[in-house]
Amino acid sequence: MLTKLTMDILLVENVVAGYQSSNVLQGVSISLSEGEIISVVGRNGVGKTTLVRTIMGLLPVRSGRIEFAGKQITSKAADHRARQGIGYVPQDRGIFPDLTVEENLRMGRFIGTKRNSLDFESVFNNFPFLKERLHQRGGTLSGGQQEMLAIARALINQPKLLLLDEPSDGVQPSIVEEIGQFLLQLKATGEVTVLLVEQNFDLLQTVSDRAYAMEKGMVADQLSVDDLNNDEILAAHIAM
Repeated sequence: MLTKLTMDILLVENVVAGYQSSNVLQGVSISLSEGEIISVVGRNGVGKTTLVRTIMGLLPVRSGRIEFAGKQITSKAADHRARQGIGYVPQDRGIFPDLTVEENLRMGRFIGTKRNSLDFESVFNNFPFLKERLHQRGGTLSGGQQEMLAIARALINQPKLLLLDEPSDGVQPSIVEEIGQFLLQLKATGEVTVLLVEQNFDLLQTVSDRAYAMEKGMVADQLSVDDLNNDEILAAHIAM
């Protein structure tokens, strides 16, 4: 029986990056294979969000390299990376509060895509409540609903890689559980790889194939599924 080979869809090698004259990432290396959900864990301020923003092209790489789908993107702009198939949901969600749900979803076209049409059908299958609230302003949705809208907007372009920064932040537990189940469904399709920055134990343990633990701008450890399901080990990397 032949084993299906998977390729690294994302490769980050010895990346140094940060803000102004300060380096936050101190030589970070991670890799993601197609179809995985890989988490990045760690205490506040260790560089998790900086890593995601650097992968998206919102911060420049000062040294090191990034490859996506076999192509080097180290110096490419964020819009180029989006067109190549990287979706991004920031911690603050980044929705437009004064625009309707439909207008927010259509803004996905301007985030950077070569597609002529947006995949509304898939979005409504995954998030049926959005279809019912197409004409509701985004800012009037609950925090959890705004998170789902932000995820839907990122996925409407059918990216190959989805970067999710703290999707549980400010979201009620029942919605966090829904997000976890959705990510499992997404993984089952094998069509989208997910890099998840998260501190919620339940969500991490539900969806992660493995994780990278960061400390002081570096990868301090790699955690297996068994490690992630051990509350003591997980707490050692997350708890203050």
